[in-house]
Amino acid sequence: MMRFLLFIIILCFTNCQSKTEKLPILSYKINAEGKKETFTISYSGFTNQDDKNVSTETIKDKIVIANFFFTRCPSICPPMRMQLIDVAEEFLNEPSVLLISHSIDPKNDTTKVLKNYAKATEIPTSKWWFVRSNEENTKALATQFMTHFRPNEAGTDFYHSSYVALLDTDQKIRGFYNVLIPEEVERLINDVKLLIQMLS
Repeated sequence: MMRFLLFIIILCFTNCQSKTEKLPILSYKINAEGKKETFTISYSGFTNQDDKNVSTETIKDKIVIANFFFTRCPSICPPMRMQLIDVAEEFLNEPSVLLISHSIDPKNDTTKVLKNYAKATEIPTSKWWFVRSNEENTKALATQFMTHFRPNEAGTDFYHSSYVALLDTDQKIRGFYNVLIPEEVERLINDVKLLIQMLS
């Protein structure tokens, strides 16, 4: 009986270990010597919809789902938001999971605008932050997340990605997901669960 229990424990440990190893660390650059150098996402100069400071320290020990958007977006942002509402609801009772949406339109997305936008999601502000900073700071952060954005020719919209990034509790990127594709949303949810397992 003891041998059987020991076998089950080892099997569970091996399975959990192999699953978490399937999440690679994607926040890395290749240096001049051709070697991989990992980096962590760092925040400074951002505030959320409650006008609270958002920094590297405030996301410490959080699993973060991050994307870039703007509230006046007429194209991909509304369906992205609907998918992220579903993701947020999946993890409402998981205090380690946090969603952060970064506005790429600081001129129009004031704290008040972001607060109203956040209220419309009906997700608690403790679970989902809508954050803003100046354009230079936001572009620098987007570069860390390996993405970018720019205004369209008419100046009425922005070209930006429908992908979200997943950060572990060490602020390292563990995955990218196109949330306009249902299968990708499911993969995101499963990968978040794997990172939660790593905390236990």
